[in-house]
Amino acid sequence: GEPGLGKSQLLQAVSNVAVRGVYVCGNTTSSAGLTVTVVKDAGGDYSLEAGALVLSDQGVCCIDEFDKMGNEQHSLLEAMEQQSISVAKAGIVCSLSARAAVIAAANPVGGHYNRGKTVTENLKMSRAILSRFDVIFILLDTPDRTRDQLLSEHAM
Repeated sequence: GEPGLGKSQLLQAVSNVAVRGVYVCGNTTSSAGLTVTVVKDAGGDYSLEAGALVLSDQGVCCIDEFDKMGNEQHSLLEAMEQQSISVAKAGIVCSLSARAAVIAAANPVGGHYNRGKTVTENLKMSRAILSRFDVIFILLDTPDRTRDQLLSEHAM
């Protein structure tokens, strides 16, 4: 959706209302922050640290600024299709459940949605990622001088 429509507030509200909800911002998270990372502790042992998708298992994972994630989007492919995350690092081989509903918000390229282009072209995301979402909503800011005036007077 277009900027300024409250997508971030909507995602935060969903994560707060959900029994198991996790909110992350795409421009500050990594692949490991979304999935899982292997950490070596002071004693030399390895352990797993769960990312947002594992923490939101059987709940909702809300990802804001999805368009700014870059290559980190591809780390979601397995989780969104298989509902699990496979790990094979530092001698640890396992599969963790990631049965979460993913709700993501993204801004169109150039700041405004171009109705003459496809969703893929407007969001500059791969078809592989977009195909993992069951529903895609487009939020448009339709200019209306009267409503905009009322809204700005109410806010002021």
